[in-house]
Amino acid sequence: MLPAQPNQSLIDGLACLHALAASPAALGSRELARLLEFEPTRTNRLLKTLAHLGLAEQDEKRKYRVGPAIHVLGVESLHTSGFIDRAVEVLKGLDGEHLTVAMGVLWQDVVCYLYHQYPSHTDGGTVRHRPVPASTSGLGLALMAQMSDDELRALYAVRSGAQRDGPTGLLEQVADARRQGYALFAAGGGERTIAIVLGGSLHAAIGVSGIFPDGDIPGLVSDLRSAAAQITETG
Repeated sequence: MLPAQPNQSLIDGLACLHALAASPAALGSRELARLLEFEPTRTNRLLKTLAHLGLAEQDEKRKYRVGPAIHVLGVESLHTSGFIDRAVEVLKGLDGEHLTVAMGVLWQDVVCYLYHQYPSHTDGGTVRHRPVPASTSGLGLALMAQMSDDELRALYAVRSGAQRDGPTGLLEQVADARRQGYALFAAGGGERTIAIVLGGSLHAAIGVSGIFPDGDIPGLVSDLRSAAAQITETG
């Protein structure tokens, strides 16, 4: 919910920073202005301010990409509290031999993964998964179930080209997640994701994905809830 007097410059500056972080290639000032539907001169000022702070930088073609300060902030926010290290130790116990295990956070309409471990990998769950639309993620549905329908409509109403209620069927899927206490998302190819939200002040969700029969769902939900309890006890 917006405060009574929101700082629009801060909001727009963060939108620029998010766009740079999400883009696979550096963006020119006018290119970013078109993408965000911002006024070009103002976009240029915002980018120069971000560059001054080290949150953005220009490449040899004078296009913008995220700067080193954003990585410092990311490391500080993830590891200062020790939350990630503690959570990873718990999540390692969920991988088994056939399930993908993930933990992520919701920002606007995308899910950003803090941990994503495929069953065939043994690298400790490094974060190599790009952000995905929340509506196509079990973790995203679980996190959006914490929002009201009005908040979801407001979120998608301001996203360029999106339907006011979000993608078709989103509100119904979110309602199911609220009712069940967990999200069950069919990812295609027979794979499904089960996800739950971590309680307390940790605005994150954890989940497992793979091919499993309906009879396994109660046990997987129980395992996730047990893991969540262990994470939030020390979070």
